[in-house]
Amino acid sequence: MLKQVCRWIVVGIFILPAAPYLASQSQDLATAAAQLAANITQRSMPGAVTVTLNNRSALRDEDVSVVRAELLRQLQARGWRARRADEVGTSITVSLAENFRDYVWTAEIVAGDSRAIAIFEMPKPKQQVSIANERVTLSRTLLLSSEDVLLDVAMLEGKIAEGAHLVALTPISIQLYRFQSSQWHLVQNQPLGREPRSSRDLRGRLLVLQASMLDAYLPGLHCTGVVTQTISFNCSQSDDPWPVGADRGLLAFYATNRNYFNGVMSGANAQNRNVEPFYSAAVLSDRVVYSGVDGKIRAVSAAQSPSLLSAKWGPSMASVQSNCLPDLVLGSAVGDFQHADSITAFDVSNSEFNAVSQPMLFSGPVLNMTTSPDRQQATAVIESFFGGYEAYLLTARCAF
Repeated sequence: MLKQVCRWIVVGIFILPAAPYLASQSQDLATAAAQLAANITQRSMPGAVTVTLNNRSALRDEDVSVVRAELLRQLQARGWRARRADEVGTSITVSLAENFRDYVWTAEIVAGDSRAIAIFEMPKPKQQVSIANERVTLSRTLLLSSEDVLLDVAMLEGKIAEGAHLVALTPISIQLYRFQSSQWHLVQNQPLGREPRSSRDLRGRLLVLQASMLDAYLPGLHCTGVVTQTISFNCSQSDDPWPVGADRGLLAFYATNRNYFNGVMSGANAQNRNVEPFYSAAVLSDRVVYSGVDGKIRAVSAAQSPSLLSAKWGPSMASVQSNCLPDLVLGSAVGDFQHADSITAFDVSNSEFNAVSQPMLFSGPVLNMTTSPDRQQATAVIESFFGGYEAYLLTARCAF
């Protein structure tokens, strides 16, 4: 029946009124995106799809990211999946527009020779209601969107400015970008020259030293190099430990044939103390927080024995500072690498960590987070549900 209707209707325009609970200005954009996903699914059979989102409204980049992440997550939950390059499927183009009173979102659904346009309207929402103890606002800036597998990214100058440089680590190369005319442009794609060892889920780490010196770590490989107008480096086989934080003060040995650190620590700040195997860690001023392979979160300080925390976080974490809270942990959500994800800021109080920000939604799993050398920001690598990889710059600002 669906195929017959699609053949009969070349262009169908459906005005879809918002549900009553969406008509209230107290509803947020994520809820609206979920409703839009439901409306799309009503108009087309779920299957292989590519989704493009264009913002023609006054929504901030942060708001658009929320809409995009929730829309993709809701589509996935309703049976849609990413379309391969050589696969026939559906194309959906979502345009975010507005008038004086309402947001007007248009979803153009193209399947073969058929085309349908769904128009979704909703009143502009009020500001999101704060959660209890909300003290920090997380913001993100998209740095890169790439079809290449991204393992880690690093900003050499620590800022987005004309002429600044960004380095990206992939399984086969190190890429150098320069920021020009409000965009990152690829300057050089230099092969590693060696293959990393086979690993369950390939991971990598970049460490910027003195703005122009660079270390790169992959399973069984250690690369050292210098960045000027171009990048030059040398990679050699190595089982040396990887840096855990923003410097080489704390190092951990990576379990090469797995996807985690084995818990054997070294470096000046290791305090001759090993820990349980872990996926990632957040180095704070007085302790280190580990996301254990066993799903438990542990805190280790020089003065106390390791302690279990009641916090429920995912495998990815990093630390940042804000002008009102010196030690924040950015933690991903509980789950695996097959679903959409989120990042939330946590602050320590009486040896426990409490959420102090709204969750920041992403369209796919958070694969990696890295703290910048000045600890004022972090980078996150996301695997998008609809294919490709994205790198974001994360900052935390006081909400008051």
